[in-house]
Amino acid sequence: MRKESQKIARAFLDGKPASAARTVTDGQAVFLHGHKIAWRDDDGALVVSLAGWGTVTTRDRLNTIFRLANLGAGVYQRKGEQFLQVGEVVCPMDENGVYRVAPARALEH
Repeated sequence: MRKESQKIARAFLDGKPASAARTVTDGQAVFLHGHKIAWRDDDGALVVSLAGWGTVTTRDRLNTIFRLANLGAGVYQRKGEQFLQVGEVVCPMDENGVYRVAPARALEH
């Protein structure tokens, strides 16, 4: 977990703006190199995407949000394929797909 990832994830989860190392949040969404990788839907649930970039940095930003929100979720790569794990459930990720990860109550502190 990188320091810039922690700063962005904490600000996003707290609903505050912040920026660090190519990543920006307005408190409602997280953007990496201008691509939206995490946001809350209309119900307040966490929604994530690799936004076409299954990189180490994209996965680190998302995994930090998952960890700080205590969601028991993670994104990882095996043999060039991306996967999303939520609890015991693992599913392949389309790099341009959008995934609803957590209900709103899971993001409340």
